[in-house]
Formats: sequence, C-alpha cells, structure tokens
Amino acid sequence: MRAKAAHLTQLFLTLVFTAAVSACGTPTPAVTPTTTTPPPDPARPPAEIRWEPYQGIQLPIGAQDGPAKPTPVAIGYSHSPQGAALAAINHTLRLSLAPDGAWPQIANLTLITGPAKDSWVLARAQISITTPADPATAPRISAYKIASYTPDRSAVTIYTTYPDASIASTTQSVLWSANDWRLQLPDPNSQDPTIQAIDFIPYDAIPLAPPA
Repeated sequence: MRAKAAHLTQLFLTLVFTAAVSACGTPTPAVTPTTTTPPPDPARPPAEIRWEPYQGIQLPIGAQDGPAKPTPVAIGYSHSPQGAALAAINHTLRLSLAPDGAWPQIANLTLITGPAKDSWVLARAQISITTPADPATAPRISAYKIASYTPDRSAVTIYTTYPDASIASTTQSVLWSANDWRLQLPDPNSQDPTIQAIDFIPYDAIPLAPPA
C-alpha cells in the first residue's frame, strides 16, 4: 500500500514537473491590444474652425476636417460627418458666388457628374458674376444639421441668416467620390424646392459663428 502511495506521489510530481517545463518552454501568446474606432458622430461640431472670405462671404475652414486646399478650389475633406458638412457648405456657396473664369474649374472638381451638373453648367454659362456679393444682401452661415449620414452619402441642411434677420434653409447632398466629398446637385426635373424660408433655426442644429 505504501509502495502504491509512493508511486502515485512520484507520478504526480512527474506530471507537475512536466507541466512546469512545458509552460516554461512554450512562449505565452502575446495579447494584441484591440483598438476600436469610434463611430461617426454627426452631432459633433467640426474642430478648430477658422473663417476665410470668399466673394464677400465668410466660409468655414476646419483644421481637421477641411478643406485641406482652400484655394483655388476648396477640396480635401475628412471622411466624416464634419467633413461632409463643411464640403456641402463650401461647395454650395463657392459655386453660387464663383466669378466668371473660376466656376468651370470649381464645377469640375466639386460636382458629381450627371444631368444635374450638365443643367447647372448650361444655366451658369448664361449669367455673369464679376463682383463679390453685396454686403446689404449677402447671407451669413449660421448653422447646419446632418439630416442623414453614411460613409458614401450625406444630406446636409445649411442655415443662413440675412441682414434683414430673415432665415433660409438649404438642403444639399454630398457623395464620397474620388476620396473626397462632392456635391450632388438636385435633379433638374424635381419640383421640390431646395431653399426654404424658415422662422427659426432648429435647436439641434450645430451653430457656426462667422466673424461680424
């Protein structure tokens, strides 16, 4: 009986020793830390905004969200809701105010190709803009709201105020194309207005404060 107990004890110690040697001889797999990218947050305002004049109107430029190249064409936006918003604002206003000689390049680099672009180009060729916007009637960018967002498309409502205290909202769509946000103009056959007069800016809009 005693010999059997000794045998079991020796067997136990052998197993423990073997396990210890195996543990020392086999390296422990390294634990790779997992990094998670936070989901897009449409409610977060763009960081480090500065304002630059363009044709009589102050336009927002984001240090992180773009445009990375404000001149001669405002391109280079972050692939985020904030980049989409700044692209919608800059593309819309710059196309509306671009002087003769500048708008073809702006349209080529910031508009999605298609019937809407073709229609806009034909209409723009019929008018002439040679001077900045009149301060008496020029709008100020007051706020924006992300109406919808996916990595491929975003709808942005832009709120502008005028010297007479009236307010307008403009809804524009931008698409992620060629590694940047480009403006998708409305269908030229659509009867839905893109610009509407409103009484107040919604409480959940993201405010912007251009210099006076």
